[in-house]
Amino acid sequence: MFFGGGFPSSNVHVYSNGRMRYTYQQRQDRRDNQGDGGLGVFVQLMPILILILVSALSQLMVSSPPYSLSPRPSVGHIHRRVTDHLGVVYYVGDTFSEEYTGSSLKTVERNVEDDYIANLRNNCWKEKQQKEGLLYRARYFGDTDMYHKAQKMGTPSCSRLSETMKSLENFW
Repeated sequence: MFFGGGFPSSNVHVYSNGRMRYTYQQRQDRRDNQGDGGLGVFVQLMPILILILVSALSQLMVSSPPYSLSPRPSVGHIHRRVTDHLGVVYYVGDTFSEEYTGSSLKTVERNVEDDYIANLRNNCWKEKQQKEGLLYRARYFGDTDMYHKAQKMGTPSCSRLSETMKSLENFW
């Protein structure tokens, strides 16, 4: 029905009094009864058009952040800066110094540090999962070399997260 069709006409077998009869059902074509086909097509395509319109509008309303935690020349974040509090390195565009000063700069730096900590937590979790998976496989297969390798595997993001959290505690 969405594509202008319907159910096709069909041949039906009907049982009555223990005997099978063959009947042919025919439906009237809806296109014969439709007055204006253009309006019907428009109404059928309206949900798709609304989805495309809402998607386009949402893209226009989203603004990119004024910083990046890694250099991104495609966006213009090429100038290196460091936060005052935690010393997190971040990258900004050409006009950042003019647009962000005082309290707005402090807000941006706080957001940079929050994003940095969130990334460390995420990477720490991934490293722990990888280490635990390797330990599990080593135990499952009885591979002592793999087990020792897994035990020696470091979690650098977890170490950096621990150091960062300690410096936060010392600050407060």
